[in-house]
Amino acid sequence: MKNKLRKFYDAAYGEHERQIYDLVLPSDCCGGLILSIHGGAWIHGDKGYYRDELDEWAAKGYAAAAINYHYLSPEAHMDTLIRDITEALAAIKRTAEENGVTLSRTLLTGASAGGHLSLLYAYAMADEAPIRPVCVVDYCGPTLLTDEELLEGTPSRYPPMEQWIELYSNLTGIPFCGENREAFLPVLLQYSPLHYVNERSVPTIICHGQRDDVVPFSNATALRDALEVNGVEYVFLPMPKAGHGLEDPGIFRESRALYEIYAERFLREPEPQKCETI
Repeated sequence: MKNKLRKFYDAAYGEHERQIYDLVLPSDCCGGLILSIHGGAWIHGDKGYYRDELDEWAAKGYAAAAINYHYLSPEAHMDTLIRDITEALAAIKRTAEENGVTLSRTLLTGASAGGHLSLLYAYAMADEAPIRPVCVVDYCGPTLLTDEELLEGTPSRYPPMEQWIELYSNLTGIPFCGENREAFLPVLLQYSPLHYVNERSVPTIICHGQRDDVVPFSNATALRDALEVNGVEYVFLPMPKAGHGLEDPGIFRESRALYEIYAERFLREPEPQKCETI
């Protein structure tokens, strides 16, 4: 019998206009959720980017969702965005249960700012999440916000330096300037996924362009090294000729194949067996 898909588009998980999600539930759901978090420097982007992909994953038996979240602003700092993910997961879980589906495991994924949020949430919020993160797939996400290459960026980089200053000020709630360095650096570290890596961190796929002029490649290698030191399973896919747009179709296809393997292993199997790092 054909897998019937139930679709919930633009469903609210809060009162703010950005607190909405899309969810596609298959009739034979395996109990695992793929959650996609959009990029856009935490101030742009939309969940609609993933809508076709949600159908594809649901046709394979996974619940699939994408969320919007507050954009960073003087009123909404990074803790607001993290809280959005928790509230979205809780709402998604309730909707699934109301439709006879119990969701117990989630794979988080995203690119750029969405990669950062996926990593940060999977590493820092695993014990508090309404649906337990079991793995994460990161595409060119910032992993260490205190990286000097990120802090001392060039004016030609996108977004321009003045926008990075505004972003970091809104991210932390502390004006991003030299005299505040001792105040904002600890907060930047607090919102860096790398800060939370330990032996219990979830398996991770890292895909990053070595010519990335928005999020330095050093962010990706630092995460790889931390996962290695802590004995965490990971796959590291550097793209030697690619920038922030991941312009390498061959390696990108490889990442998608590995993504599907991770979904199969960690969302379907009740007790995944640990594999060696690659």
